[in-house]
Amino acid sequence: MQKTITIQGRVVPGRRLGRTLGFPTANVHLAADECRGRRMAGVWLARIVLEQTDGRYWALVNVGTRPTVEDSGRCKAEAWLLDFDGDLYGQRIAIELLEFLRPEKKFASVDELREAMERDRRNALNIIANDGYTL
Repeated sequence: MQKTITIQGRVVPGRRLGRTLGFPTANVHLAADECRGRRMAGVWLARIVLEQTDGRYWALVNVGTRPTVEDSGRCKAEAWLLDFDGDLYGQRIAIELLEFLRPEKKFASVDELREAMERDRRNALNIIANDGYTL
């Protein structure tokens, strides 16, 4: 296990593309330097803590600029909460990055992105089951 990195922020609306792909995300904007040249950019297994309720959820989080679906270069953390159904817009959350899974990359298609996200989910669930992380 490595040292946990925590990102805190308010959930903002995105393009809702993740929802159409079956991976709805909670988006938190970050400063540009959080993505460029930092050890944080990429896909992570994470724990999400909701400030209002102290609810805790496992998540896959992409920290970066979303090169497959957007070319604005805007840095954000996109958290796909694995067992959550609800509306988090406007709520403050803490994203605890637990384990780095892979670097962010531009995929040739949205279908390739979807396949990679499914592999990431399986990898994250395996880590949760075997590496001693707790909610």
